[in-house]
Amino acid sequence: MTWFKNLRELLGIQKNEMCLCMVVSEQEGAEIWIDGKKTNYLTPKLVALPKGTEVKITVKLIGHKDHTAFVRSSHNLTYYHCNLERIPLRLIHNEVYKSAAL
Repeated sequence: MTWFKNLRELLGIQKNEMCLCMVVSEQEGAEIWIDGKKTNYLTPKLVALPKGTEVKITVKLIGHKDHTAFVRSSHNLTYYHCNLERIPLRLIHNEVYKSAAL
């Protein structure tokens, strides 16, 4: 007689294993996008990702350049940290005035 640990094993159903990834940015409150899809998560946040599969994580914050990385982990817990680069602001008043005069 064969013993099974659970019903899933008895039926031969493969469970998609997940790992937890802590997504952190130096500038808190950035949006977290996973595989090009917006989530409702803001940094810092612990998110579930498929274990052993490469996942595209993009962190976005207004006034900063987007930061994208590809994360793959075979562990139960992983960590992703980024420092978002600020978009430099500059005055364009004179440039707009000159181009309007032409």
